[in-house]
Amino acid sequence: MADLRTTFMGLQLRNPIIVASGPLTADIDSLKKCEEAGAGAVVLKSIFEQQIEYVAGKDSEKASEFVGYSDFVDAYKTLSKDYYINQYLELLAEAKQKLSIPVISSINCISIRTWEEFARRFEKVGADAIELNYYPLASNSSVPGEKVDKEAIAFARTARRAIGVPVALKIGFEYSSISSLLRSFEKEKIDGMVLFNHFFRPDIDIDKQDVCGGQAVSNPTEYLESLRWIALMSGELKKADLAAATGVHNGETVIKMLLAGAKAVEINSVLMKNGLGAIATIICQIEKWMADKGYKAVSEFQGKLAQERMHDGEYWERTQFMRTLRRS
Repeated sequence: MADLRTTFMGLQLRNPIIVASGPLTADIDSLKKCEEAGAGAVVLKSIFEQQIEYVAGKDSEKASEFVGYSDFVDAYKTLSKDYYINQYLELLAEAKQKLSIPVISSINCISIRTWEEFARRFEKVGADAIELNYYPLASNSSVPGEKVDKEAIAFARTARRAIGVPVALKIGFEYSSISSLLRSFEKEKIDGMVLFNHFFRPDIDIDKQDVCGGQAVSNPTEYLESLRWIALMSGELKKADLAAATGVHNGETVIKMLLAGAKAVEINSVLMKNGLGAIATIICQIEKWMADKGYKAVSEFQGKLAQERMHDGEYWERTQFMRTLRRS
């Protein structure tokens, strides 16, 4: 039988498949089903600072209808906020008690102080690692890209100093220099980077002539940017691990990511579309490919096609079509 074991941020995984943060990791029953389906690890559904603040604010507004004291309303908002955070902590504690695979907390916050506060509380409850969703939308044209990058590095430094368990940054690719940024994250002793996050993207409804939500799930063609940067950077990073995300819908794509140097992959959209049975399908596809190629363990081919290990590794840097399109 093929040995699919791998390590990511020092965590021992029975296979490279991590169920990403989402609806399927939001309650204990779903989490247990993820483990039973064969997942190597799970990332709990992200806790969003903005969402908690919004819901807590709504709760306090309702309370203010009955109590006319502003100081009580403020206190009620704080209590309401703690209630929602405690719900997450209870889920984390139960997951750690009932699951045998690594459980990773996921945090999506606005302010650095809140990130620290949440992360410390999750660490105390027993999170095996903490994944920080970091994506500042650089929409202010007066802020240079260099400042955006420096703030990202400062954030990584603060997070690493505040958290004792392994830390992963799940980021986007719209930075002035991804390669330099990833190297900087490694210097700040970040344990892993997840490339790349599938962020909310607004769209336009032309019938209503209004802004609406874009595509919520990824499609199988969206993996190429992640593949390129994992191949470019996996050989350069000596201590930090890379995981792939977005567009990973089948075993073939998982194999590509592993060949490029990924230590693991995060999947969500394919599970939302096809159910948790997709995990077993992906694992079977990997095992069959390994048997066909004569590989007994993932470690035998992991990173084989990283840029540093190829004689023509500059192919990963190509951005123009050149001969990739044939004339009709």
